[in-house]
Amino acid sequence: MDPFASALDQAAAVRRREVSSAELTRAYIERIERLNPRLNAYVLTTPELALEQAKAADAANIGYPLRGVPTSIKDNVSLAGYPITFGSRAFEDYTLPMDFFPVARIKEEGCPILGKTNLSEFGTRPTVEHGLFGPTHNPWNPDHSAGGSSGGAAAAVAAGLCAFAHGTDGGGSVRIPASCCGTVGLKPSRGRISAGPLLGEHWAGLSTDGAIARTVADAAAGLDAMVGHLPGDAYWSDTDGRFADSATPTDRKLRIGFTVRSSANVEDQVASCVREVARLLEGLGHRVTEGGPDTEPFRTPMQLVVVAGLGSLPISDESKLEPFNALGLALARQLSAIDYVRSVDAIRMHSRVVVGFWDTHDVLVTPTLPRTAPRLNTLGADLASAGDEYMDFVSFTYPYNCTGQPAISLPLGVDSAGLPIGVQLVGPPRGEALILSLASQLEQARPWSGRRPHIH
Repeated sequence: MDPFASALDQAAAVRRREVSSAELTRAYIERIERLNPRLNAYVLTTPELALEQAKAADAANIGYPLRGVPTSIKDNVSLAGYPITFGSRAFEDYTLPMDFFPVARIKEEGCPILGKTNLSEFGTRPTVEHGLFGPTHNPWNPDHSAGGSSGGAAAAVAAGLCAFAHGTDGGGSVRIPASCCGTVGLKPSRGRISAGPLLGEHWAGLSTDGAIARTVADAAAGLDAMVGHLPGDAYWSDTDGRFADSATPTDRKLRIGFTVRSSANVEDQVASCVREVARLLEGLGHRVTEGGPDTEPFRTPMQLVVVAGLGSLPISDESKLEPFNALGLALARQLSAIDYVRSVDAIRMHSRVVVGFWDTHDVLVTPTLPRTAPRLNTLGADLASAGDEYMDFVSFTYPYNCTGQPAISLPLGVDSAGLPIGVQLVGPPRGEALILSLASQLEQARPWSGRRPHIH
């Protein structure tokens, strides 16, 4: 079966017995062995586990929507009994005896786990270049970054090395690499997926798990495969039905705002793509106006929360940290509990202002990133300016980690060099169904599934 076939099509073929999960899994294992040395998307492969799970999926009669479809797990989430390195030499030999919540749900869904994917150390850089395993290369051009911090996951999906992928998103880490690699990246609402059983919350609730896929419906189904919460979770958003059922083109006429304004310089081709999408939406009958909320007040408190989160990690040997995080840890030690609480309060208070934009709008459309995938070893290369460069790079994504709203990146354009351009849709609180239906309409009107990187 075509490794680029949609995850839902693969699942349907397994249900019809046209292909077995074991056959799909073996095909992906072979493809990973052949192509991963060039991409460095996977940092650990688990073929024995995947084939065992595939055989169980083939024998099962339970009709989970993605049963038998191979996937991957980002290496900052525990897969019981396997290393969880967080992309850091400081945790190179670290293992935990339990599955984190999304992994347990994916296992329950019956999806064979092919392995764990690359990330920046602790997910603090929006590119995968400087951590334990070295850079992940962009399948569209290996001289360019795959984005981050879920860069390995997005590169794996883009190169046909899994059907869909798990990622995490604390400031855009699902949407950023999706934009760089030409895939769909879905960050759900805060509380859709439990942070348990080990973590209370991550980065004051800014970070969540999410799905990377080739189609909108696959991303929705991937989210369905992970949703849920544990008793006592700090945040939860109960679901009403399956998100995959919402991934059909909307017939509603929506109030859509769009903006290309940011603290960063937005490349002309990226801004043009967003304006083309705005015109397309207007042509589809939606009411489209230019403008968006002021999210700049999030910038400083967001940085402080991330640095404080870094400082809370049980790092026994600081000499093993890459330089950006060594600097971050030093900054964390200068912070007080009062600084942290004030930063969280600032985020919560300004969130009320930002979310007020959705009182008069249904969806906000923005670039996912102000530029296409940068060349490796360019963004953040100078440690003195790296923090500001990174915040500019993620200026359209991180605000909606602060508010907890759902957002999705869609591969709606390509620049003159052939690199993907992502366009972001941001929905109202708990508005996944709304942005999925609009994303499906855009996918139908401006399809991307025929675009594939030339990697063999």
